[in-house]
Amino acid sequence: MMNSTHTLSKRGFTLIEMTVYLGILFFVSTASVALLLSLNGLIGQYRIETALYRSSTNVLEQIIVELRRANQLDVVNTTVNNPTSGQLALVNGTTTTKFAKVGNELQMTINGVNKGDMTDDTTIVTGFTVYRYDTAVGTLIRVRLKLSATIGSVTKDTDLYGAAIIRGAL
Repeated sequence: MMNSTHTLSKRGFTLIEMTVYLGILFFVSTASVALLLSLNGLIGQYRIETALYRSSTNVLEQIIVELRRANQLDVVNTTVNNPTSGQLALVNGTTTTKFAKVGNELQMTINGVNKGDMTDDTTIVTGFTVYRYDTAVGTLIRVRLKLSATIGSVTKDTDLYGAAIIRGAL
């Protein structure tokens, strides 16, 4: 004899199952969008920090190299303790190298020939200050460089310092 139990045939999802599935899908979608937005912000921050690092390394290395090569400081063409219009002029034999803040750029000039802006397109120079200290072994020149970079809606500022002694200055 056959067992007389009822078997329910399933032809789809119940309303409760659909609600649970949609809730899980909504939660996963929201988490994914939040993750992507957070990654986008991190990528923008990384790009700004990379631009600042590249520009600052370029500029400070070039200034320090020229300071170490120099025989003397061109006092007439050097502006000391002025962050808005800082200038540094160095003499090495017959070569005069000048660094000057012009607008939002740091311009390099060698023997009167402008070599252009030393920073990249996303970075601006907000301050360039030259400090001079006379010592027993030469003249210590310290520079302070303030940079700002903007990519999209994210902006970051940084202050950098470099120094070297011009041994032939005294």
